[in-house]
Formats: sequence, C-alpha cells, structure tokens
Amino acid sequence: MELNTKKIHLMECAERLFSENGYAETSIRDIAKHASVNSAMISYYFGSKEKLVKAILDYRTTDLDKLLPTLHLQSSSNLEHIMAIINFYIDKVFEQKHFYKLLYQLQASDSQASLMEHFNTMRHRNHYLLKSIFEAGAAAGEFDPDIDVSLVTSTLTGSINHIVFNQAYYRDVNDLKKMPEKKFVALLKERSKAHLHKLVLAMIH
Repeated sequence: MELNTKKIHLMECAERLFSENGYAETSIRDIAKHASVNSAMISYYFGSKEKLVKAILDYRTTDLDKLLPTLHLQSSSNLEHIMAIINFYIDKVFEQKHFYKLLYQLQASDSQASLMEHFNTMRHRNHYLLKSIFEAGAAAGEFDPDIDVSLVTSTLTGSINHIVFNQAYYRDVNDLKKMPEKKFVALLKERSKAHLHKLVLAMIH
C-alpha cells in the first residue's frame, strides 16, 4: 500500500487507541474522532478495521525487514550480529510502545487469528534470519549447537516487552521516581541492553 502523511496519521492514531483501549473496544468512529477526520476517509483508505490493523503491521515491520540484513553487513561476528539485533529491537520497542502493546494484545486474543496469521508471515522471516545466525555461530564453534531459537526469541522479546510495559514499576522498586523521564528512559535502555547481552551469552554457551 502506498503511504502518504494522511494514511500514516490515521494508522498512528488507530495504533494508539488500539493499544490503550483494545482492538475489539475501538471502533472506526473512535479512530475518526481521535484523528479529526470522518469515518468515510478511514473506510476509503483501508476498507475495514481489520485491514487497518494489517496496514499498521506492514508499516511498522517494513523497516525491520530492511535493516536486519544491514546489521549483518555491519557486524564482524555472529555474536556481534545478535547483540546488534537486540539493541535495535530494544530501541524499537521503546520508541513504538503502542505498536508492541497492540501486538501483545493480538497474540493474547484467540479471536484475532487472521491478524496474527498476517503478522506471523512476517515474523517467520525474522525467525529464519535469526536461526541462520545461530546456525552459523554453531558451525563456527561460537554457539551451542543445540540452541532452540524459538525459545531464545521468546525469552528475549518477552523480557523486553515486560520491561517496556512496566516502566512505572521499575521506577518504584529502584527508587527512581524523581528521575526526569528522558534520563530514566536512557538509563533503562542501557540497563536492558546490558542485561540481555549477558542473558544471551549465558544461553549460547
């Protein structure tokens, strides 16, 4: 789908409402009101609420599909490649928390099977890319050859999502309530990357 600023605005408004109120609870009328447009415009551009979500999935994952191969060219080893992907993913989830919260909701709902099927088509590509990196690392003697890539991916993405969606709790238990937001986010991203790097090192050896 060809994008323009109006479509992007509608997708970002919808993404925020879906993440805050839930997919099922958010209507086209709600999105139109939030975006200051009429409902007919959303129907014209996307056709339906489900197609709107599919457009959001495509919009948010296109850059990822393009960048992952680039990270490989910039990495001097398989381990460095994995660490670069982790850093990139952490930055993405912090920047696009509404999108990843929407994804989490879709995965938890049995009623959105067609949307998850659409997303899984894209997710499979990333899985096989990661699998190829781990296999190359195992062949080079860098990684344990018996790594379950699906479980490693679930561990990493689950950890990152939990961190991002529970920032207020992290502030509370670490006595960081008075820290300015920008400084806190930078600190949490730095700590998250360091922690997940250690976690990966423990899993691959």
